[in-house]
Amino acid sequence: MSKGIYNIVIGDNDELIKNVANLYFEKGNRILDVTYGKGVFWKQVNQEDFNFTFDDIRTTGVDFRELPYTDNLYDHGVLDPPYSRRNLKAMEDCYATKKLTKHSEIVELYFKGLKELNRVVKPGGYILVKTQDEVCGCKQHWTHIEIYDFATQVLGMYGKDLIHLVNTRKPKINYKQQHSRKIVSYLWIFQVN
Repeated sequence: MSKGIYNIVIGDNDELIKNVANLYFEKGNRILDVTYGKGVFWKQVNQEDFNFTFDDIRTTGVDFRELPYTDNLYDHGVLDPPYSRRNLKAMEDCYATKKLTKHSEIVELYFKGLKELNRVVKPGGYILVKTQDEVCGCKQHWTHIEIYDFATQVLGMYGKDLIHLVNTRKPKINYKQQHSRKIVSYLWIFQVN
């Protein structure tokens, strides 16, 4: 009997993605991960079961905001750009972008990536989007809601699922808090229409 797949995962990205792959992907699916990085998402997934294209601007030169692929080429797509301004230098290097100082600039990365994945993923396919809410300028920004609104209202996708990932490593707090510290990230599963 299966232990089940729940909307909350306590642990790491690889456990989260293993659950999602078991629930939504079929053997032989073509999957495009446009923010591959070091591949931590896929550590617990048998990569031989799927047809992967791993791309990111740092290792292959592919910018998820302007994908070089034809329409409806992939069964599924994965987007996980930086969702915080905490490591700005790494983000600028990785995404060849100017210094991002505003929350709206980070959200714009998501919107451009979602628009491109919506184009290259087949109707009925899934787009996985990893994100986290943030506090910027002493104001809460509900990034996961902004992404949902854009995906569903602008791009016409269906919000199939939302899984919460609880980080077990507690970050240090070196400042006077005005909001709760974020230890939960989100994985949207959008279905392309």
